[in-house]
Amino acid sequence: MQEIRHFFFDMDDTLYDQMEPFRMSLIREGMWTDKEWAEFDRLFKKVRHHSDELWDDYVAGKMSLEETRRLRLILAFAEYDIKVSDELADRLQLAYEAEQRVIQPSEGIVPLLEAIRAKGHDIGIITNGPVVHQTRKIEALGVERFANKGWVFVSDALGMAKPDPNLFAEVNRRTGTKPENCIYIGDNWRNDVVGSCESGWSCVWLNNRGRQPESHHRPTHEVSTIEDMARKLLGVEVTSK
Repeated sequence: MQEIRHFFFDMDDTLYDQMEPFRMSLIREGMWTDKEWAEFDRLFKKVRHHSDELWDDYVAGKMSLEETRRLRLILAFAEYDIKVSDELADRLQLAYEAEQRVIQPSEGIVPLLEAIRAKGHDIGIITNGPVVHQTRKIEALGVERFANKGWVFVSDALGMAKPDPNLFAEVNRRTGTKPENCIYIGDNWRNDVVGSCESGWSCVWLNNRGRQPESHHRPTHEVSTIEDMARKLLGVEVTSK
């Protein structure tokens, strides 16, 4: 493997736990209060699955962002025989967005970013989604201070989205980096692992929800915790804060 000097991170469910604001949004709407945590975890995975399945139609202009967000909830709850109206789906989305304004980095993320910087490496962020929405989350997390200036990329601003290799190539062009010196860290197999592998980048799959690989692609590292990631990437121990 070539020397890795440029560390690019996914945001959602990588820099922070995306399930927590979703859980809180359901509590705000009086839903799911009597379900076991394991069952809630399965529900969240279904929402993410439907979101990924619908995203291509959104990127292609076949579906609005509002329709995409609404339908992913309707389809996920339907698998539990729970009918969610358009109105309720919209309320859940608004509650979800409100909870995302107070998100915090996952334990170990800040020490990991500090360790990467201490070793003189570059840091960037590549995230799928609308510019305003994703930017607000980055600001809430307070992680932009670790990134190189101009190294935060939001798919809608680029006009392309992960896993499109053209997006990764465009990031290389704008940052003056080479694929063989870049590593991408993310949780989503299709968007993060496939996208970066197909682009000639190294890849860390943060598999913190016990998912199974979905294709023949082989990430450089598979980890389940931030601490394990720090050991494998940098050979250092990070302490959660």
